[in-house]
Amino acid sequence: MALVFDQPNALIEVTNPQVTVDIQTLIDAIRAEEASELGITYPAIAGASGKEDLGDSVAVGITTDLLNNWQLHFWEGNYIAKISGGNLVGGIGGDPVAYSAGVQVLLIQSAASTVVSVGGSALTSTEHDQLMGLINGLTSEQSAEMSAIYKSHMHRRSRNATTRVITVFEDDNVTPFAEFDSNDDISEITPR
Repeated sequence: MALVFDQPNALIEVTNPQVTVDIQTLIDAIRAEEASELGITYPAIAGASGKEDLGDSVAVGITTDLLNNWQLHFWEGNYIAKISGGNLVGGIGGDPVAYSAGVQVLLIQSAASTVVSVGGSALTSTEHDQLMGLINGLTSEQSAEMSAIYKSHMHRRSRNATTRVITVFEDDNVTPFAEFDSNDDISEITPR
């Protein structure tokens, strides 16, 4: 992320041609600036909270609070800028984004933000092996279809820790595609 810190004007300049800002990357850049030779001579730029572990590879989302009237400032132009990956608050009068001529800023905030950390397929190794066994028992046409479903949908799943029910969602991340109890035989998976 190409950011320039204007300490005297309390602006974090997003440089051309960048149009998206990830909150974790932003706070990492802020921390690097605060620790720099120039940065240590100025007050703190931002506070950050979140990332507390909720168990089962789920953590609270991150919130970055811009302090002392700091604001994020995009380069002028005719485009839509996007800020996502957590919450951004603070700034002048509670506005963390400074005005830029011609720019519409889409600030994606969430009151119930969580981060799910998964490795590989987002399934346990047993669940993965069961699903692959099912896929290997299908015809080549069925196998190709199920592999595509597995690759595109398994990263969007929900696990109920009490019953160990795994729900695979459609692309809209709302509509359930399939559900199964991870303690049962995965060959019983049935698309809805």
